[in-house]
This record gives sequence, structure tokens and C-alpha cells, in this order.
Amino acid sequence: MAYDPNLPANHAPVVSQELRNQFAGLKALIDAQQAQTNALQNTVGIRAFMPQMGEFDPGFHDPPTIDDLEAIRGFINQLVQELQNSQQ
Repeated sequence: MAYDPNLPANHAPVVSQELRNQFAGLKALIDAQQAQTNALQNTVGIRAFMPQMGEFDPGFHDPPTIDDLEAIRGFINQLVQELQNSQQ
């Protein structure tokens, strides 16, 4: 049975089968969303891509220096390269 947001009705007696059906419907919706998320991650290649890239934390100066900007440029170039490799 699909989830029905109108159940249980206000001031209606609690019926266990109705509640079980509601929970089963919610579980089905959650499972379907998880399947969609997994498919999207596989399509984009996140699972193959993420282990190759580290977290970007350059420790900027205030104000940023040329070296800080070069670090950003290098990280972006590496990101683009990894994305291109994951699409091949």
C-alpha cells in the first residue's frame, strides 16, 4: 500500500494495520529515493572520483597571496582533470 498523508484521520481510532501500511509506504519511498541517489552518484562518478581527491584546505593568508591563488588554481585544474578522467 502506498503512503497516504491523510491517514490516520484526526480523532480516528488507531488501527494497527493502517499504521503498518503507512510505515511500509514510507519505507518504500525512502528506499526509492536511496536507489535514485545511488544511481545519480554512479552516473556522476562520485564514488570513483572522491578517493582520488583530498580535501582542499590551503590555509589562506589575510590578504591572500599569489601562492594562495596558485594553490586554488592548481586544485581547480586537478579537479577538472579528475572529472574528465572519470567520464572516460
